[in-house]
Amino acid sequence: MTELELTRRERKKEETKERIFKAAVKLFRDKGFEATTIDDITERADVAKGTFFNYFPRKEAVLGYLLEVKMTDAVDNAEATLAERRPARDKLLALFADVGAGFEEDRELSWYILMESMQRAFIVSDDVHGRWHDLTNRVIQQGQAAGELRANVDPSRAERVLHSTFLGVLFMWLKCCDAAAMDLQTELTERLTLVLDGLAART
Repeated sequence: MTELELTRRERKKEETKERIFKAAVKLFRDKGFEATTIDDITERADVAKGTFFNYFPRKEAVLGYLLEVKMTDAVDNAEATLAERRPARDKLLALFADVGAGFEEDRELSWYILMESMQRAFIVSDDVHGRWHDLTNRVIQQGQAAGELRANVDPSRAERVLHSTFLGVLFMWLKCCDAAAMDLQTELTERLTLVLDGLAART
């Protein structure tokens, strides 16, 4: 098989995956995640059921892919934020606000995305989630090097505390509160600020 044929085949596979993915997300938003079946998805995407399983081993895996898409955007933005000349505290608040905004796009579907996210939250690997943890860690290290954040705190531990705070606020916003009674971005800023106050360098 020639390189051109391989390229075409790979492009065709990507197009098929995207078609299945977009059909599934549209159905999740129209019918609800629980009510949508794999048969619904394959019919909407015009593919065989076996083709679906070639790309997604289960329905929830579509949400995992959606999470990767959202996180890839967040990581790309975080790379730019890392290079900015402003306090590490501001950078960290901006990073988590950016991820939070992605969940605000569809509150109902975001609950299922969060459940998928919880399975990956503290798994540091080479994928996009590993990159996210690494970038956040590097911002903390920047703050420590600049004397803004306490140098006697392990950056990885600080990153985990910030991340668990973020997940806790997100969980509360999605399931414990009326959306009208709680602004996600405000609550994120206030709670992460409390953590950052504890991380601030002592004068």
